[in-house]
Amino acid sequence: MISNTRGWLALALTSGLLAACGDSTNNNNNGTDAGTPTTDMGSTDGATGDTGTATDRPVTDRPAPRDSGPPPNPCASPTDLSTMTPGSDGAIHVMADNNSAPQAAVGNIVPRTATAGCVGTMGGMGAKGFPVVYRYTMHSAGVLSLSTVSDNTDFDTVLAVLSTCSATAQPLACSDDTASSTQSSLTTATLMAGQTVYIVVGGWGTTSKGAAQGNYELTLREQTPIAVGMPCHTGDLCTGSICVGATATNAGTCVADGGLGGNCRTTAPFCDTGTSCSASMPTAAAPGSCLRAVDIGAACSPSTTTCNMNGVCPTFASASGGDAGADAGTGSRVCTAPVAETEPNNSPTMPQAAISATTTFVAALPTGDTDCFAVTVPAGASLYAETSDARGTCSLGMGADTILNVYAAGNTMAIATNDDAAMPANGLCSRIDGTGATPVDMGAHALAAGTYAVCVTAFAPMSGSPAAIAQYFLTIGIAR
Repeated sequence: MISNTRGWLALALTSGLLAACGDSTNNNNNGTDAGTPTTDMGSTDGATGDTGTATDRPVTDRPAPRDSGPPPNPCASPTDLSTMTPGSDGAIHVMADNNSAPQAAVGNIVPRTATAGCVGTMGGMGAKGFPVVYRYTMHSAGVLSLSTVSDNTDFDTVLAVLSTCSATAQPLACSDDTASSTQSSLTTATLMAGQTVYIVVGGWGTTSKGAAQGNYELTLREQTPIAVGMPCHTGDLCTGSICVGATATNAGTCVADGGLGGNCRTTAPFCDTGTSCSASMPTAAAPGSCLRAVDIGAACSPSTTTCNMNGVCPTFASASGGDAGADAGTGSRVCTAPVAETEPNNSPTMPQAAISATTTFVAALPTGDTDCFAVTVPAGASLYAETSDARGTCSLGMGADTILNVYAAGNTMAIATNDDAAMPANGLCSRIDGTGATPVDMGAHALAAGTYAVCVTAFAPMSGSPAAIAQYFLTIGIAR
């Protein structure tokens, strides 16, 4: 048996070698080697295809790799926003996303410089921001105000305006983060009538594949600046100044930098005589306001006055435009000395003694602390509560981040809560607003008569401990 086995093996090898060499006598090979019962797997059409062994596998022809070509060019066909009709608010609103945008470079926006880029690291938009490009042609001479700040924007955006659509174009204006969010807002310098610019919306990221993507709302306004001293409305652009005193129903006035209620200048003198700057070191990003100092008990306005003796002028108005911060007796705001917290007040069931009128507290949050303050509310009244630095901004210290909760008497289930509220300096202070016909927080609106607790805690990150807050101010208002 051993001898016969060797003969079969020799015959099989010989036949395989002949087939491998292209034996001309095997052109009509039926797929079976002559000396073995093994089926030839090298051919399926009767032509020679045996590679020489009984264990050969079918060979499938594969097409050559296709050239994928260059990535899509986001500048190829940008949507023209100048053909769209503004809404009743005078703005064009675009709801879109960058989920399908290419990893292409549009605009030289890194690194951050005074005249060029706005992203501080190489993780900026650049080649890895999934940019979406729009075109806009100015209808008249003026400026463009652009923003992605919206509840409809759900990722970290970068926004730029370019004169040409290319990878190397220097931005005319650029924004990475606003003072209060990771979304973007900018206003260009004056553009000429008929001038075409390119608007780029992208995501911020630290790696080429890590740039942010998601949904966004882009708001665009073409504005003609209003001269200093002229009437203005909320959202209007003033020449070298801001609109002061405008409400939902009444016009304000364009006030120059350094003027009463206007932004502080960034170089001394920061404000005109008789006023002082609310910021100790004003900058272009956080200029502060030029305010007039008034005494405790005197009428005040958050936009034009500051209170002596560490007093506080209530900073809020109701959601309906009414003045929830006004003194119930005089109908005007007055400078008030803040009330110091008293411990223990660490639980909604054991709050600090109740108040019954608008009050501002000054307090601190050591790590792990909770501060609760009782407030007596008449039937049908609504609550407003806000944490701040008492200057209408949220400069509470590095990492300081508050959370507000409102509880019914003796209850530990919150009826209203808020973590972050849009506010100058950053958005890490908190605000609950149950006032007005269409309140932001229904849980604090039109309450049953009784005593409620307003509690402040520090936000706890997923890893690590919450940052201690050395000092914060809590204003609690009652709107009837």
